Parts: sequence; structure tokens; C-alpha cells
Amino acid sequence: MGLRIPERGGAGVGGRIPDLVVWSRPQSNEVWLPTGDVLLVVEIISPESEGIDTVTKRSEYAAAGIPQYWTVDRDAAQTVTIHMLVEGHYAVRATMPLTWTLDTTPSEHELS
Repeated sequence: MGLRIPERGGAGVGGRIPDLVVWSRPQSNEVWLPTGDVLLVVEIISPESEGIDTVTKRSEYAAAGIPQYWTVDRDAAQTVTIHMLVEGHYAVRATMPLTWTLDTTPSEHELS
């Protein structure tokens, strides 16, 4: 399943297939879904897609109004960077090792 993402300048609609999506409610079985019910998108950064994941997708997801965008680096700590949508742009809320993130609850990240 993928997300329908408005293209820059309103020229149309494109799509992205994130590594993980957290929804506020169950979704239909369609291939491309709108972003209105998305709470969080997670991308795992790989060397081949670092620029796309950290710049292009971050910009697209912010423009689509997705409240949170997390990236997971493939470093030794598997560092998670938590971006929160503030006035149409993402601001870094926290950076922590994946193991710490997994020990938190959804409510600690405003996901419940």
C-alpha cells in the first residue's frame, strides 16, 4: 500500500511507499490511500536513498500534513530521529537509539 502525495506546485498527485505507516483508523484495501488518517510515517535510511528519505520525502510528507515523520539510520545504534509537523514544516523533537524508542508507548509520542 502506498500514500497519495500531492506533487509540488499542485501539478498532480504522486505516490510514496513508506517503510511503515501508523493510521488513526483502519483503511480500505486500496493500493493508494490518502494521507488524511496518517499519524506517522517511518523511513529506514539506506545509502542509496538517503537524500530522497531525508530531504525529498520529508518535504512531501510535510506538505501532505502528516503529523510525524521518523527516520531510522542504519548506524550502530539504529538512531531514530523524530520529526513533528510545526507550521507546515518538520522540526526535530528527539533523536534516540531504536531500542529506547521501542521501550516507549504510543501516547509518549502523541500517537494514541
